Amino acid sequence: MKIQNSKFMAQNFRKGQAVIMVVIFFLFISLSLIFSTVSPALKNLKISHDLTKAKISYFFAESGVEDAIYRIKNNFPYSASYDFTADGMKSSMTISGSGNAKVIEAKGENNYNFRKVRVNLDIATTEADFFYGVQVGAGGIEMGQSSNITGSVYSNGSIMGANDAKVSGDAIVAGHSYESAQTRSIVCLQDQIVGKTNPQIDFAQSFVATTSAPLAKISLYIKKTGSPNNREIRITADSGGSPGSNDIAEGDLISSLVTTSYGWVDITFNSPPLLVAGNTYWIILDAAQDSNDYWKWCRDPDNGYASGVAKYSQDWNNDPWTQIVGDLNFKTYFGAGVSLIDGVIVKGDAKANSIANSKICGDAYYQSIDSGSLNFLNSPTSQTCGTPLTNGTAHPGASDPPLQNMPISQSNIDRWKADAQAGGQIAGNYSVTSNISLGPKEILGDLVMSSANKTLTVTGTIYVHGNMDIQNGSTIKCDPLYGVNSCIIVTDGWIHAENNGTFSGSGSTGSFLLILTTLACDGSFSTGCTHHNGAADVHNNATGVIFYAQNGKINLHNGVNVTEVTAYKISLDNNAVITYDQGLSNAKFSAGPTAGWAVSNWQEFK
Repeated sequence: MKIQNSKFMAQNFRKGQAVIMVVIFFLFISLSLIFSTVSPALKNLKISHDLTKAKISYFFAESGVEDAIYRIKNNFPYSASYDFTADGMKSSMTISGSGNAKVIEAKGENNYNFRKVRVNLDIATTEADFFYGVQVGAGGIEMGQSSNITGSVYSNGSIMGANDAKVSGDAIVAGHSYESAQTRSIVCLQDQIVGKTNPQIDFAQSFVATTSAPLAKISLYIKKTGSPNNREIRITADSGGSPGSNDIAEGDLISSLVTTSYGWVDITFNSPPLLVAGNTYWIILDAAQDSNDYWKWCRDPDNGYASGVAKYSQDWNNDPWTQIVGDLNFKTYFGAGVSLIDGVIVKGDAKANSIANSKICGDAYYQSIDSGSLNFLNSPTSQTCGTPLTNGTAHPGASDPPLQNMPISQSNIDRWKADAQAGGQIAGNYSVTSNISLGPKEILGDLVMSSANKTLTVTGTIYVHGNMDIQNGSTIKCDPLYGVNSCIIVTDGWIHAENNGTFSGSGSTGSFLLILTTLACDGSFSTGCTHHNGAADVHNNATGVIFYAQNGKINLHNGVNVTEVTAYKISLDNNAVITYDQGLSNAKFSAGPTAGWAVSNWQEFK
């Protein structure tokens, strides 16, 4: 009996061991399954936690960059390297570069997690090419006795001179032009993107000529994204309801005249095409495909210009055209009238439709010339032309010079006004009664500088709604921080400078002060104008400043010497002098040393 019980107990023990082994086996399997499930989750949790900390370090690096940009834009003090800290996190900053370009690098740190950001910061500038000592619109130039322009002149209107009026360079007079009120589309309702994606690259707008005359220029209502290069604007005849494959005229769409806001931009043609009344023609923007740098040509989807349509193509002279809804915005200007140089000594070449009572020391290009001017051309005198003395060459039957684009577009002006408005407003008139720095700023009234010998330092673009009165030894100059760039004052009223007012750029070579008026006082009426019925009246020497009145007349008094003048019309009194500065040929205008900084690149790096 005992033996049987022992056997039974042994059997039960072995069975218990087996059960325990099975339980342990299944426990091991279960733990393995649990571990295999939990381990990736824990690993993912750690990765997620590290990623969160890395993201925080990236955002903190960006915060450090924003701190540096704020200091630079607002001219606050900063070091070439410094730390930006908060809540146990750190962003280590380094700022390098000088002048118009700076590089900001930030390393964000959060519990040993690091991310780096690099930003390129540039001063946003507008380039304006003042290639001529004087550039004038259709109002032309009136030159008083012994007045002198040192440099060349390009005028879209006639140049009329009194005794001994002199141009030391070339004198070029284009034919007159007028805008066609019937041949235009000016209602801007929608963006039409040009050149960003394929095949919407080249765009065209048709129009019907209402007169048989040369097409002097066109204007497009356009803006840009990024920095597209200059592009060709082509005029073609119609071919079966689409643009022809051969252009009859070409002109340049200058990128610097186009801003990131809509504005009218002129395009002139070296050889203005003669259009025939009743025929259909096309304006083509020959673009290039670029997803970052492209154009926006404003469109009227309601077909406000009934005589035209708009189309696009991948390649204007090779691929088919596809019509879009509506009209692209444009204006047309046709040539009219006869250009004239009369009573002027021209030391260089003279180009105009007609030349009369003038002494040309270089070559003469014309349709007609009087006998006195032709005789001098064939037998010049050293007293007038200097030495070495050579006879000029006559070029009868020469084509009229084309219209020349003004160096500043309406789009540029609108952008500068916006730059000034970003700095806040000053209500009413503003009088400078002490030495002061100002800008960017919008003045809703007049800017008055009548207190003796006070200085206004321009630190950002200034926009004046009223008039500018500068006298009694007042000084206006650009802040030294502009460096080689030039500063800007825009006014919608008249400009009056007398009694030894002085002007200057930043002090760096190539920096100038631009004083621009939008006033349309062109000498033909007096209401709201200066006492010479103009938009600007300058009584004293004003070197270092550019006076600009694209819609109005500028009058320079006796003996005045200025650096450069551009206007619809210019009048020089006796002995007035314009002395061109060669640095104006590539002048750059900035919104300001503090307001003008713009981010050109923002990226993470290792």
